[in-house]
Amino acid sequence: MRANVWAIDSEWGFRDDKVDQESAFFPVVMCAANLTSDKRVWFWGQDPALHDFFMHGANDTFIGHYAIAEMKYLLRLGVPLPERWFDTFVACRYENNAPGRLEAGLSHALQLRGLPGLGLHAKKDLQNRILRLQFDAQDAVQRQQIIDYCMSDCDACLRLYGRCDTVGMATKMAHWVEYLKAVARMELRGIPFDVDAYESFRSRKCQIKDALTAQINETAPVYKQGSFSKRSLLNWCQSAGIEWPRKTSRNTGGMYLPMDRDTLKGMGARHPFIEEVREVRKTMDSLGQRRLPIDFERRRHHFSTSVFRSVSGRNQPKDFVFSGPKWMRSLMVPESPDHVLVYVDYTAQEVGLAAALSDDENMRGIYEADDCHMAFAIKAGGAPLGATKSSHPEVRKKFKAVNLGVQYGQTEHGISQKLGIPLADAERLLESHRTTFSTFWDWLEAVVDAALARGSISTPCGWRTLVPRNSNLRTWMNWPMQATGSDLMRLTVTYMDQQRIQLLAPVHDGFLMTCRRDEVADLRTAVKVACTAAIEHVTPGFPLRWDFEVHEHRFQDADGAALWRRLHSLVARIEASERSTPRPVVLT
Repeated sequence: MRANVWAIDSEWGFRDDKVDQESAFFPVVMCAANLTSDKRVWFWGQDPALHDFFMHGANDTFIGHYAIAEMKYLLRLGVPLPERWFDTFVACRYENNAPGRLEAGLSHALQLRGLPGLGLHAKKDLQNRILRLQFDAQDAVQRQQIIDYCMSDCDACLRLYGRCDTVGMATKMAHWVEYLKAVARMELRGIPFDVDAYESFRSRKCQIKDALTAQINETAPVYKQGSFSKRSLLNWCQSAGIEWPRKTSRNTGGMYLPMDRDTLKGMGARHPFIEEVREVRKTMDSLGQRRLPIDFERRRHHFSTSVFRSVSGRNQPKDFVFSGPKWMRSLMVPESPDHVLVYVDYTAQEVGLAAALSDDENMRGIYEADDCHMAFAIKAGGAPLGATKSSHPEVRKKFKAVNLGVQYGQTEHGISQKLGIPLADAERLLESHRTTFSTFWDWLEAVVDAALARGSISTPCGWRTLVPRNSNLRTWMNWPMQATGSDLMRLTVTYMDQQRIQLLAPVHDGFLMTCRRDEVADLRTAVKVACTAAIEHVTPGFPLRWDFEVHEHRFQDADGAALWRRLHSLVARIEASERSTPRPVVLT
C-alpha cells in the first residue's frame, strides 16, 4: 500500500475552566489533510475512528507544527503514536536559526516565507473559546467553524512543508522526532508535587513577604514599604566594598548598573547577602502573580518543555518549577511511599565537552580527575598537590570561575567583577588557562574564525545556526559546548525513553525521573545504557561521567535547603497562630 503524507492539527479544551489541568482535558477535534489529494478527514471528540485512521496509516508520514501537541492529543486518547513524523516548527527553527531569529510559531513561520495564514485576531478569539469549551458542540455552524479553523492550520503546515528541505533534513528529523515523542510522554506524566505545602505558602504569601523582607532589612533596608529598592542594595554593596558591574546602554550609549536576573545570579556568588536578596525576589515572584501549572486532582506539576527555543537548540521551559527559587524544588515529592525521585546529571559537562571537541589532552586530564576545578588549580600552580575543595575553597572558587567563564568569552574584566579580585589577578588567572589549555584555545579560535567565514556553525549531530558577520564573538565561543550539550541532552532523553525510564523533566544537563523503591538498581542500569549510548553518539571514546542521586522523601537541593526550612518553619508558626486565634461569632 502506498504511503500517504498527512498534515494534522488538533484542538482541545478544559472542563470547568480548569485551563492546563490535565485531569480536565477534553478532546475537541483532530483534522488531517492529505498532501497529494483533496482528501480531508476529521474526528470529533473521542471518535473511535481516530484510532483506526492511525492504525491503517502505520506507514504514512504525519506533519505537525510543534508536533508534541498532536502527539499528546493522541496519547491522551490511547492512540499509539505513528512512527513517521515531520515537524515544521523544528524545521523552521533549524533552517532560520540565528541570534534574534528564534520565533517560529505557525503564523510567524508563514509570514517569514510570504505564505498566507489565518488572521491573528480571529485565531486568538476562536482559540480562547475552544480552550474554555465555550461553544455548542451540537450546533452544526459552530462545529464547522472549529473544523474549518483546524483544517486551516493543516493547510498551513502543508504549505510550510512544501518549502522545507525535507530530503536534506530527513536523517536529522528522524532523530529529532524520537526526542519529541519522548517529550510528549514526559509532559503528560507531570512531576508529583506537594500541593498542600504549595497552596499553604501561596495563601500566606503576604505574611511570608513581610517576614522575608524584614529579615533582609536587618542587614540593609533593601525593601521600602514592601518594594525592592535597587539604590539601597547598591549602597550596601558600596559600603561592603563590592563593585557592581556596569553595562553600556544600547539606546543612549551611556553606562548603567544592571539589576537583571543574570546579573543578580552572577553577583550572588560574590556575597551570601546578595544571593539571599536574589532568592527572596524570586520567591516573591513565584508566590505572587506567577503561578505554577498544578493539576490539583492528579497532584502533579505540568510544564511546557519548549524544545529548540534557543540558538544552541536547548529547551527554554515555561512555568517550570526548576526555573523558580531553589527552595521550591523541595515541593517535588515521590508519587507514593513506594516510589522515589532520582536525579541524574552529567558531571562538569561543559568542561568535558570542551575537552572532547578540542582534543586537548591537558583539559581531558583535569576532567578525568575527581574535581576538575581543583585539578586545574593544581596543574596551573595555584594550589599544592593534594589540595581539595575543603582545604582550599577560595582557590577552587577562582579557578572554577575561570574554567567555566572562558567558555562564554568572559574577559579579565568580567572575571575581576565576578570574583571581586584585582584586574591584575584576573589577568593572571586567564593567562594560566590559556597556557595550560593552549590546544583548546587554538581550536576555539579556529572554530570561531571558520564560523564567521562560512556564515554558519554546526554540531557533531547536525544542529546548526547562521552566523551573522556582525554578531557577538562571545556567542560563538560558547556555542559549540552549549549546542553539543543540547545534542547530548536530546539523545539522552531519547535513549532513556527507549529504556522505558519514567522521565519527569530534563534540566539543562540533568534529568529528573521516578521509579519504585525496589527498582532503583534496575533504573541505575537503564540510565547507564542510555547515557553511554548518548555519549558514544556525540563524543565517541570520551569518558563523560554522570552522578546518580536518590531522593527518598522529597527533592533536596543544597542551595535552597536553608530557605525551605525557614519558610516551612514560618508557615508552621502562622498556622499555629491561626488555630489559636478565636474566630468571630456571627449572629444570625
